Amino acid sequence: MVSVNRHSRQRGFTLIEFLVASAVLAVMGGVAYAGWFNVNRISQGVLESGERYERLQQTFKWFAADFEQIVLRDSVDNLGDKRKSLEVSEAGEYLIELTRGGWTNPALLELPPRSELQRVAYRLDDDKRLLRRYWYHVDRFEGAAFRDRLMIDGVEGLAFRFYDNSGEWHSAWPPEDVDKEEFSDMPIALEATLEIADLGSVRRLYVLPR
Repeated sequence: MVSVNRHSRQRGFTLIEFLVASAVLAVMGGVAYAGWFNVNRISQGVLESGERYERLQQTFKWFAADFEQIVLRDSVDNLGDKRKSLEVSEAGEYLIELTRGGWTNPALLELPPRSELQRVAYRLDDDKRLLRRYWYHVDRFEGAAFRDRLMIDGVEGLAFRFYDNSGEWHSAWPPEDVDKEEFSDMPIALEATLEIADLGSVRRLYVLPR
């Protein structure tokens, strides 16, 4: 006769052991989820920061393309008023407005045909977005076409300073102490300062063509 040892039989989990195991698994799962969530949040933050800095760099590239190709060519707006080659205003619709060259026109499809000069302006809208506006013709007749391009959002302010031939800085151009009708000089350099909510104050200096 073969005797069976009761203690050698395989014993199942008790209710208490099952509850303890479940609790341990729940804690481990919570820790794993928290770790995944934090890694995902950090990764998303890095991605968003990278996109913000890339958009900021693109904005400064557009600044360079526009400011470093300013030309001495006044324009006429759609109301028939004369505009200087370079104008800055804190109270008007546009923070800065200018005429630039270097705008390639290979197709000549616009009517009337446009030149390689371009009238450009920068403005802030009510949503704190910096927009670049350009017109297809320097002199803006009634119904003249224009396009807006978003530069960057979250902009608290955009300010400019101008360095003249006598070695002085001005916060406006034409300078406030000159006869604007007779004035036709261009600054030597232009300083642009962007105030951005999540990036702080960023400044760039551009040398203008002579």
